Amino acid sequence: RGFNKQLSHLIEECGELLAAAGKTQRWGRASYNPLLPVSKQEPNEEWLRREMADVRLALDRLEKTIAR
Repeated sequence: RGFNKQLSHLIEECGELLAAAGKTQRWGRASYNPLLPVSKQEPNEEWLRREMADVRLALDRLEKTIAR
């Protein structure tokens, strides 16, 4: 993937991390989205950790693209 695609992916993942962080701050770490099907529900803290991992992966990929 090229630089622009990697950068776009990072921006998308950062947006998702901000959403998870905002919901966690507002509703608490143990809260979850009751509108999701039960099989997709997860505590905000798990959602936040998952999004943090996604941002780290996107950063790593962008750094590798820049290093080429």
